[in-house]
Amino acid sequence: MKRISHAILVCGLATFLLLTSISIAPAAEQGPGYVGIFGGWVMPEDLGVSNGADLPLKDSWTIGIKGGYIIPQAKYLAVELEYAYLGTQDIDQSGIDGDFSASNLMVNFILRYPEGKYHPYLGVGIGWSMGSFKASEPGFTPIDENDSAFAWQILVGINFEITPQWSADLAYRYFACSYSISSGADNFDLDAANHMILIGVNYHF
Repeated sequence: MKRISHAILVCGLATFLLLTSISIAPAAEQGPGYVGIFGGWVMPEDLGVSNGADLPLKDSWTIGIKGGYIIPQAKYLAVELEYAYLGTQDIDQSGIDGDFSASNLMVNFILRYPEGKYHPYLGVGIGWSMGSFKASEPGFTPIDENDSAFAWQILVGINFEITPQWSADLAYRYFACSYSISSGADNFDLDAANHMILIGVNYHF
């Protein structure tokens, strides 16, 4: 049922963006700079624990801001700087209370189709993530730790021109990072991976 709901959400967002873009006259050429906001649904994979069993996580959300620049001499290339907050993902396992969340600062390199009103794109991002992990289980010392680590992501989506100043995005994103956590004398790694369905709005200048 959860996966069906995700599919309905994606189809609804795609339909909305398509109808919006069709209903507006073709846009003039946009400026190379842009800023935007985005957010959406996050479907985490199980949180990998280096010295124990993986922990299933509940679905969550994300919200972020970005600034980008489309290189005028090569309009199929763009560079973005973004900040995103990955909302709390509760541990979905009986007997364990806790959650995971993260703040991410990323640089994205985008390959995009520059012609027309519809711009499919593919991108890769690298950056830094601050992860927060909390867990408590009867008989064990509670954990409440943070760590910063290198992170990477892959982006696939389409950008829709609405006016010369405004556009909208519908995208899929895969985000991954490995954090090192200490609890007393124990050290272990947490491997986080997330699938995201995102919608965003951009202002071009």
